[in-house]
Amino acid sequence: MQDTTIYWLGLAAYSIFVLWIGWRGYKRRHLADQQVSNQDNLDFWAAGRSLGAWSTGLSISASFMSISWSCVYAVQLVYWYGVSSLWLLAIPWLLVMACFYLLTPAFRRLGAFSQPEMLARRFGPKARAYLALPLAFVFLVWGGAEIFAAAQILAPILKAPFHAILLAITLVVAGYSFLGGFAAVVSTDKLQFALVAFFVGCIAWVAGNAAFAQQGLSGFLAALPASPKTGVSAFRLFAAGPALVVMTLLTYLPGWIVETDVWLRLQAASSVRKARQGVIIASVNSVIFLAILPLVIGLTALYLYPPVAGEIPAALNDGAAIFANLIRDFTPPLLSVLLLVGLAAASMSTIDTCSNVMALSLSYDWLEPHLARKNEKVDLEKTARFVSLGAVLMAYLYATFTESLWDIFYLSSGILTTTVFLPIVAVFKSSITERQTKRSVVVGFTATISFYFLESRGFLEFLEPEWLAETGLGYIGWAFAMSLIAFLLPDRQRVSE
Repeated sequence: MQDTTIYWLGLAAYSIFVLWIGWRGYKRRHLADQQVSNQDNLDFWAAGRSLGAWSTGLSISASFMSISWSCVYAVQLVYWYGVSSLWLLAIPWLLVMACFYLLTPAFRRLGAFSQPEMLARRFGPKARAYLALPLAFVFLVWGGAEIFAAAQILAPILKAPFHAILLAITLVVAGYSFLGGFAAVVSTDKLQFALVAFFVGCIAWVAGNAAFAQQGLSGFLAALPASPKTGVSAFRLFAAGPALVVMTLLTYLPGWIVETDVWLRLQAASSVRKARQGVIIASVNSVIFLAILPLVIGLTALYLYPPVAGEIPAALNDGAAIFANLIRDFTPPLLSVLLLVGLAAASMSTIDTCSNVMALSLSYDWLEPHLARKNEKVDLEKTARFVSLGAVLMAYLYATFTESLWDIFYLSSGILTTTVFLPIVAVFKSSITERQTKRSVVVGFTATISFYFLESRGFLEFLEPEWLAETGLGYIGWAFAMSLIAFLLPDRQRVSE
């Protein structure tokens, strides 16, 4: 049997299994014959708020252990910047995990299931709709990026057209998300975590074995070339430069603290204690799968596929194809099948998380309140299912236009910082009005998109100091400044009163 046939059989078997999980969840709810209500609809989104510590922790872990993020992008950063890449992904995420641990009791005391719902309790239903749409956009971008990254690796291995793989992944995730809701997402997350952990661990072993077998550890360390983005030793911790590190922290930290997919899991835990234990479990996995193993894979790839005159080899596709090359060049066929399933699991894990949060924002926080105000009686669970299906399909459409993971992660995380962070702060400040909050959302979102366009085409260079222009992230600082001004500018109506 040809390798390609075996790969397809492995992928098909896994796809059937996760669809069965979704179908089992659908039948369980159908046989219960529960009366459709808002509470039932909440159960579709929150899995009945019954998650234990391991379910919470592994689900959080599976959501960040993605192909695009912890695999392709994290390894790509290590190849580009060496050890200093830790400042650009792993360290910011670990700082955010510490914040989640500290803030979990406060999150759960708010009594709101989502950030837009929390905003509505403070400022009214219109504020909820304002925040829901930017959040949906962010997770649309992340879901599309994941489909794109997975298809980039799977298509050459399966010897299939790129867009056919995009569609195949989309249909499987749409199927079990539609059937099982968030409970199916969490159930598949646990399986997907195990497969992803196996996948990344095996790739690290394969890469390390290939590198160390040639000259041993000492020879590897002596022959390791300079990082292509810095031109200096890959072991220099601060080689990425203070400007890029500072702008990365500014972009990531505020936005990630209000990241909906983690909040969703913390709210779905059965207690504060279980939620905090879940954060600890996810933090340990972060150290392993966002720091240690990407370092091993990225540094060994730098040795196995060294830059030529400072240029990254074309076969690596700027570092995005490191996994595909390692599988092709150094992995036995039988192990490749298992790795292919792990790869598919990693991608589906993040796609279902992103599409679920996007659907949550569109249905729970925007469409359903709109229908309630009009007193229209609809089957809320059925509505949730179809919006969840539509969210996956929209992510697929976005994936067809995706090009750069660097831009995607900075732009989307920047939107969380410039558009979502300040409104959430407003919930805790009695002096801030609804108008100031809405103004901050609108200005933050439009300014981020506008300044990104200007920055990417070089129109901001004459305004920015050289150190900021070199990062390519100045647009986030400009957008956050404008959002902050809109947030702090006094409400004239209140002043007149």
